[in-house]
Amino acid sequence: MFKKITFFLMLLLYPFILFAQEDIVQGPFKIDDGISVYIKKENDINYPLGFYFQKNNESYKIDSYETDGDIPNIETVFLIKLNKMKNIIVLVSWHQEHRAEKISGDSYQVYGYTYKNNYLTPNKAITNDPNLSGQNGDFNGEELHFKYQNSASIIKYLKDKFN
Repeated sequence: MFKKITFFLMLLLYPFILFAQEDIVQGPFKIDDGISVYIKKENDINYPLGFYFQKNNESYKIDSYETDGDIPNIETVFLIKLNKMKNIIVLVSWHQEHRAEKISGDSYQVYGYTYKNNYLTPNKAITNDPNLSGQNGDFNGEELHFKYQNSASIIKYLKDKFN
């Protein structure tokens, strides 16, 4: 009888466990003992992805990634030490397709976050760097090429600029 009840409860709970895991898009990524970050789906059509910091099993929303012609796509997430401090880097892209305006390509934005004293804060020097956002493809009839579409190119740029 106990086995039947246990089996029945597992059947009931299994879809809820799967549903909860489906919300996480990237991560969790451990940045220290008991501390991690992850990106998950949100129920907001304007900001469908959220960036979370988890400490002592409590999650804190640090940032949101907005819809910009398309839903945001997470291209890469990685950790890098800059000026002896840990930084989490997130590369987000949005597909852009507007035939009437001759736009076909992707927009990119690199977001930076600094981990210091067990807290995570936006690194505005990285996020606001004009070289770390741009387009790749045809935009208004002009062929554009964004240099920083992967972690290797971003790491090289950040180490050259911030170390």
